[in-house]
Amino acid sequence: MIRRMLGAFTALLAWAASAAPGQPDAHPLVQRPWFEARTAYFHIYSCGSTQEVARLAVRLEQFRDAYSLLAGAQAVASPPITVMAFPDRAAMQPFLPLYQGQPANLAAFFHRGSDQNLIVLPLSGSNTGSLQIVFHEYTHLLLRHNQPYWPMWLAEGMAEIYSTFEVTGGYRARIGNPIDYHLRLLAQKPLMPLRQLFAVARDSPEYNERERQGIFYSESWLLTHYLMLGGNPAHKANFRQLTPLLRQGQSPERAFTNALHTSLPAMEAELRRYLARGKFEPLELTVGASLETPRAFVTRGLTPAEVCYRLGDELLHIGQLEAAESYFVQARKLAPASPLPYEGLGLLAARRGQPGEAVRCLRQAMQLGPLHFLAHYTYAREKYLLTSKGPNLHPLEPEAAAEIRAELQKSLALMPDFGPAHHLLGFFEMVQGEDLAAAEKQIERAIQLEPENQSYLLSLAQVQLTRKNPDAARRTLEPLHLPYVEPQIRARAEEMIKALGQSGAPGK
Repeated sequence: MIRRMLGAFTALLAWAASAAPGQPDAHPLVQRPWFEARTAYFHIYSCGSTQEVARLAVRLEQFRDAYSLLAGAQAVASPPITVMAFPDRAAMQPFLPLYQGQPANLAAFFHRGSDQNLIVLPLSGSNTGSLQIVFHEYTHLLLRHNQPYWPMWLAEGMAEIYSTFEVTGGYRARIGNPIDYHLRLLAQKPLMPLRQLFAVARDSPEYNERERQGIFYSESWLLTHYLMLGGNPAHKANFRQLTPLLRQGQSPERAFTNALHTSLPAMEAELRRYLARGKFEPLELTVGASLETPRAFVTRGLTPAEVCYRLGDELLHIGQLEAAESYFVQARKLAPASPLPYEGLGLLAARRGQPGEAVRCLRQAMQLGPLHFLAHYTYAREKYLLTSKGPNLHPLEPEAAAEIRAELQKSLALMPDFGPAHHLLGFFEMVQGEDLAAAEKQIERAIQLEPENQSYLLSLAQVQLTRKNPDAARRTLEPLHLPYVEPQIRARAEEMIKALGQSGAPGK
């Protein structure tokens, strides 16, 4: 399969080499021959080995296919993921997130955002375990419908189980292989008490301080491995009951003891015995379609201006704004008639909280050529911010409303599975008040695409109240009353529920 791709890759690289002449003031990486490889769910940009890009694309598609076949109706759609595949670790170094002012010591990373999901990794060199890191983070995205109520140990433990994914045959795959660095650490350090493990949250030192992350991740992997694959049939069956209990709002400790029918000290003793035994069997999976089916690829060479845009966009999404700007400015020098530099500068201005500048740059980009779905969405959002000034939103004048609506519809025409555009369009239509049924439909679609975004439920309840359907609004708000919901969202939901109880209508 990979061999069949290489003919197309070779041809496009020959074109890319001729299209990337040396520029006296260009960033060195821009002068390399870059190409794009598109699959159904990944857009890969690289100047590395064609063979390695082909292998990477196949591995990513296999992982996504295996999960989708296993998840079935629970699989959640999302826009294609952008992949920046650098030729080696040295080339990737300037494009890593910063930690205390220096590039973080990462073999690879997955940046998850509301507007774009991004994988960055090297194709060769010191990239040991880079795909394992990517699979770990990609699992968080695929399992995001559990994010609101899963405790950190379960989310991280499950991601580590999936991180060892490998295809073992056409219809077979394997997850849950033993992870050597976890076993080494667990041999050196004592286990955390489970009560302490269950209490770890995103703001806990155990989760955020680098010197204390090791045992948390390792024990989370060990506990999840034991419950899923440890050979105890009762635990495997009872483990499936944990998520429903968490969804009901039970605390992690209470849900665990209720689901597993055991005490925490008893489980700690079992976990120590499991670790001492040293036998960690993986999970063999059988799926309903072949994972080795040939993949459809579309490939093309990139111009230097496109390369600058892609590198700047990557830096923008990891917060290196000044470096991102330098690439967008370079793209403008290389191709002043291209829309890409102005699109990049518009996205940058929006990130800096400058809606006026964002609208100006994005409008200039529109005059030069077609835009990406994110640019249309950002233009509509920033234009709405400028037009609807003040804390109380009012319907816009027909001309301004038509422009914002049209830009959101263009964004969705280009990327139908883009949740933020569905949500903004639904919220916008609710404020305009012209088609409340369409507003409700758009917000419901946003919730389907981003089930972890609890704020979307508040918007849905608002439009249901505007449609004079308080019973539906109450049903929408009830899940937001549970303890795992973000405090600000829970407080707002409780206010709305209280108002409903008093008057059957939203409070003023």
